[in-house]
Amino acid sequence: MNISAGITAFLDVLGFGERVLNAVSDEDVKGIIEHVQLIQKEFDFKPKDESVKEIHAFMKKTVLAFSDSVVVNVPLESSFTRLQGSFDPVMSELSGMALAQGNCTSDGLFLRGGVDLGWWHRRGQTLVSQSLVGAYRTEQNAKVPVIALSTELYKYLSNHSDRKYYSPDADPLKILRPFRGLDGTEATAFWYLDYISICAEGIDWHTSRAQQAQYLSASSDDKERIREEGYVENLRRWFSRHARAVEKASGTANSASVKAKYKWLGAYHNEVAVLFTKDPSCECNPK
Repeated sequence: MNISAGITAFLDVLGFGERVLNAVSDEDVKGIIEHVQLIQKEFDFKPKDESVKEIHAFMKKTVLAFSDSVVVNVPLESSFTRLQGSFDPVMSELSGMALAQGNCTSDGLFLRGGVDLGWWHRRGQTLVSQSLVGAYRTEQNAKVPVIALSTELYKYLSNHSDRKYYSPDADPLKILRPFRGLDGTEATAFWYLDYISICAEGIDWHTSRAQQAQYLSASSDDKERIREEGYVENLRRWFSRHARAVEKASGTANSASVKAKYKWLGAYHNEVAVLFTKDPSCECNPK
């Protein structure tokens, strides 16, 4: 039987179920399809880039998209993991999920997900997976728009023998953040991908072709200034766009319980944003 052990993520697109059920016009359906395609692109669904295709084949990665959810599976045994071990590829994949989540959220597409460790069997149109069931249950238990790790996956990564090769200040598990409840008073319920920090740390300094042309002809001192100014501007753009997306979603939420989740997300945003920028436009104030 074609059974593999690995990690599986189940990602739900918040509010899409209602959008699908309430779609009554061609424009409604077109908008839903466009957003699904955007999410598929972010999670490398049917990648066109040949190098990405090769990596997917090397890792035996599977990405499945449905009307309001995405499923990603990465086996622990592949040509890639035989070369690099399982720890680094799994951590890299989790970081990639966080970057994709950040891009989707900035476009107003809020994801809540779960990731679990277990077996996976897919043959033709048949899919049966322990890790998918666990990922789904983990997603259901997540209270807010984050990608949560199951207890089993967190223990696996936390106790992995390859983790010891990293110094404490470079610990790969720093990409995880503890959820302590909507009011901040509960004990840690689960660990989730710190997607806001991951996206901010991945910001580059390029802002435009004109800026790059200016950089090429600049002196060494001016090049450093251009890079710094570009980095600061891109941070401002990202945090501002993310803040406005959260505020808009909160403003259109139809219940107090849903609004509370966006307020939590706004507080999480602000807690991370002040570490990178002091620009007031980057502050998030969901109503």
